[in-house]
Amino acid sequence: MFKNKLTLVIALVPFFITAQVSFTNSNSLLGNDLLTSGVAIGVADMNADGLDDIIRFDGAIFLEIEYQTQSGNFTRAEINPGQFLFPWAVCIADVDRNGFNDIVTGGEYNDLKLLTSRDGNAFDSTTLDGNDIFVQNVNFVDINNDGDIDLFACHDDGVSSPYNNNSQGGLNYDLSLINARSTMPSNNSGNYGSIWSDYDNDGDLDLYISKCRIDVDDPMDGRRLNLLFQNDGNGNFTDVAQAAGLLPLGQSWATSFEDIDNDGDLDAMIINHDISSVIYENNGNGTFTDITAATTISSELRSFGYGIQVIMEDFNNDTFVDLFLTAIDGNHILFINNGDKTFTEVPSPFPTGNLTIQSAAAGDLNNDGFIDILAGFAEDFNFPSDNPDILFLNDGNSNNWSEIRLQGIESNINGIGARIEIEGAWGKQIREVRAGESYGTMNSLMTHFGLGAHTEISKITVKWPSGIVDEVANPNINTSILIIEKSTLDIKEFDKNKFKIYPNPASNSINIGLNEKINLKSVTLYDVLGKQIDVTFNETDTNINIDLSKLDSGLYFVHLHANKTQFVHKIIKQ
Repeated sequence: MFKNKLTLVIALVPFFITAQVSFTNSNSLLGNDLLTSGVAIGVADMNADGLDDIIRFDGAIFLEIEYQTQSGNFTRAEINPGQFLFPWAVCIADVDRNGFNDIVTGGEYNDLKLLTSRDGNAFDSTTLDGNDIFVQNVNFVDINNDGDIDLFACHDDGVSSPYNNNSQGGLNYDLSLINARSTMPSNNSGNYGSIWSDYDNDGDLDLYISKCRIDVDDPMDGRRLNLLFQNDGNGNFTDVAQAAGLLPLGQSWATSFEDIDNDGDLDAMIINHDISSVIYENNGNGTFTDITAATTISSELRSFGYGIQVIMEDFNNDTFVDLFLTAIDGNHILFINNGDKTFTEVPSPFPTGNLTIQSAAAGDLNNDGFIDILAGFAEDFNFPSDNPDILFLNDGNSNNWSEIRLQGIESNINGIGARIEIEGAWGKQIREVRAGESYGTMNSLMTHFGLGAHTEISKITVKWPSGIVDEVANPNINTSILIIEKSTLDIKEFDKNKFKIYPNPASNSINIGLNEKINLKSVTLYDVLGKQIDVTFNETDTNINIDLSKLDSGLYFVHLHANKTQFVHKIIKQ
């Protein structure tokens, strides 16, 4: 059940004052409190009940799911498809759109497997085709934006492997989706962490790969030069890491993108091993600036151990995302965001004794609106130690929150790749829905926002991969909200009393005449695959002219978004 938070508002205290964060060992709630994992662990809703569950491999071999219950504990299930030999990565999404999330996992040349869920409890196992690879990380993402979720698998020893969804729930190796080759000629090895994110705010997903190659000392060697593949929106990817300023020239392990300053674009945190880890601010023009020295934690980042994971979440619900880093040696560290692009280390937030958290996954694991951590203590990157995993539940505070789940209709069913914005008295916060993050782990598909002492959200905006935009005004807070694609819009064919469209078919341009004044918010053009097309619009109070001169012949759809109604009409380019 949802546990609403009581909020004490003291008018003279600003909402951005840092709230402390602490966690409690809650293994007594688990069905298997002695399980020891490797690096690959995950948090996701596996049985479609709206609650985050726990996915992990006992002894880094046997898959188990711990299902969160409404009563607050977990029910253990041993998954039947067999055993897995030390998987290095796991990610989760609904590949076949049957309403239940599926699992992909793989490791060091021991097959990449798709576990398809029949009903949230029973799974069928398929070994994927393509090259036999050393999997370091996997992401579910709709690479070609056709509405079906695809797969991207980082390969340690060569070019990474993309898989195209065949619209029947199968994944086929398809290098035409993206050929993520190194810009600097090399054997294309060294691919570790991968993350898909719209870093340049142009409405499509780009790919960043953190690269590392042990015993390669030259920072300009292509085997360890990070890659930022910018998407032009038409399925063409170009490495722009150097031009964007996201080339730290270190042995990088993992990267995350989140908006640390709530200015509407995504900043970056990169974990490096041979040089300091780095925090980058997005300049808003497709480039980044290293602001590590100004964050007040540069010395901590320099002395940080052999980092593995980076998780960026608002752990204290004060409206600003925080930083949680794990390591194979040294120590794990939690930094609270002070709201001014500086951070403060939290002393001993996790009661681990002297143990270092090596791998972690995040989600709301007791349904109280605060982000919790599933922590693992593997050794040598991927071998389980004698120390059981720990479920750390966030002790919380009086701050408010919102959690948003998506269901795609034209987009992939999980809404992976969607941009969610919430607006209120604090300004705007943004998040992206992702599957497979950091290095081999899976964080919750449910999007979490802290609200501080604020008691209202004025608007939630969901920008779907399909280009559809849903808006929810004045939603309830301190609860989980499900937003279904197109649910806030009426989709109607052009009303001849409101519009006239001519000529149609058209050669170079088409006109939309407005017979009455409407509150027009946007004009968008799509091709038959649902991909948004960049064209030039000229608007007056009574007419919209669309330049078609650069388009190929064929069928297109024009969408007019007015108030809460979206009008659509077919147009033909001769």
